[in-house]
Amino acid sequence: MKKILLIDDDRNILTTLKIHLEDTGMKILLAESGQKGLELFNQEKPEVVFLDLKLPDTDGLQVLGEIVRSEIKAYVVIITAYATIDTAVQAIKMGAFDYLPKPFTPEQITHHMQMMAKVHLLESEVETLKNQLKGIIREGDFITRNRNARSVLKMARKVADTDASVLISGESGTGKGVLAGLIHTWSPRSSGPFVSVDCTALQENLLESNLFGHVKGAFTGAVQNKKGKLELAKGGTVFLDEVSEMSGAVQGKLLHFLQHKKFERLGDTQMIRVDARIIAATNRDLEELVQENMFRQDLFFRLNVIELFLPPLRERPEDIPLIAEHYLTQFATVNNKHMKGISDQVLKSFRSYPWPGNVRELINVIERGTILSQKDRLTMEDLPPHIIHYKPRTPSTQKMQTIAEAEKSHIKEVLLHTASIEEAARVLGIDPATLWRKRKKYQID
Repeated sequence: MKKILLIDDDRNILTTLKIHLEDTGMKILLAESGQKGLELFNQEKPEVVFLDLKLPDTDGLQVLGEIVRSEIKAYVVIITAYATIDTAVQAIKMGAFDYLPKPFTPEQITHHMQMMAKVHLLESEVETLKNQLKGIIREGDFITRNRNARSVLKMARKVADTDASVLISGESGTGKGVLAGLIHTWSPRSSGPFVSVDCTALQENLLESNLFGHVKGAFTGAVQNKKGKLELAKGGTVFLDEVSEMSGAVQGKLLHFLQHKKFERLGDTQMIRVDARIIAATNRDLEELVQENMFRQDLFFRLNVIELFLPPLRERPEDIPLIAEHYLTQFATVNNKHMKGISDQVLKSFRSYPWPGNVRELINVIERGTILSQKDRLTMEDLPPHIIHYKPRTPSTQKMQTIAEAEKSHIKEVLLHTASIEEAARVLGIDPATLWRKRKKYQID
């Protein structure tokens, strides 16, 4: 729990509550009217609300009703005088957590906060047990009931306690970065930094500087010494996203670091020793790149101490509704929308669509739909055209296709309905560099 909202027109009450709640470490929000309180409630989405029944502009029970009917989960404590205990009981029947009689003591405030914390913990444990009974695993934004994905999470937990290098493979958008973050969170290094490096985003010398740092004068524009991501990750974890895109020179320097835990800044001769774990990810077949002399074999072996493969979303159809509902809730909250769910027609469409951009593409579709939707459910009219008009290919309607042929066909379709490479990449849930490579591979103009 992170936020507390106090709604009372008595400034002395607000001051007293604020003083006694400041030690909780939660953000404290103040409102002297029911309307202001509801505005703050919808904007800030606090987990705890202290609400006076007597307000200058409205009845406290009306405010409570609005809070209870909203999609935002909150524990509401009614502030009441002894003369209105009956009304407080009515408030509890409506959904309030408890009531706090005036005048109250610091011990009573502490007691209510402790009770709400215990209930919150129990509710979380019950939700976890329900998910386990359904075979669902929820670890932050990683949600799955798929057997293979669950096995990957189980292995990730085992290796998290070690310092072994981990190589996460899988198509773009499958959640490799999310999994890397979970490994860091579960590891003894969790109190240290988690630093991500996108190896596709920078040219060779810039990537080398970004990763290892540089000294003043190392290249044009290097006007001062700069620490690289490895130094900044001291005691923590470095996540190398799309490590296959590293040049040979940077690969060699990374190999030296993995062997000796030390490196030189760009333009320097002094060795720097750093304790940092490496987790790498790739959407390409590194063994194949080794055979083609495009990736160092010795570095591949150093990175591939533990390999984790994330299956594509099309092989996890049972996860699609779970992920969609999870992000619908998130985006509805961010955009102040009251969304109750996703229509059956949309879910059916989602199951038949191949999701070449995987989870990232699904997230983009849900975010777009949530923003555009004018209803309390996500419907077909909220989806992008390439999903609305997608027709599953079957042997009876079309010749059998390889995965590569299907991917080429879908990329051409998305490019046809988008205005730029960047927009097409967002729709597909991949980065523009990956889309550029695929266009070149499939000779798509």
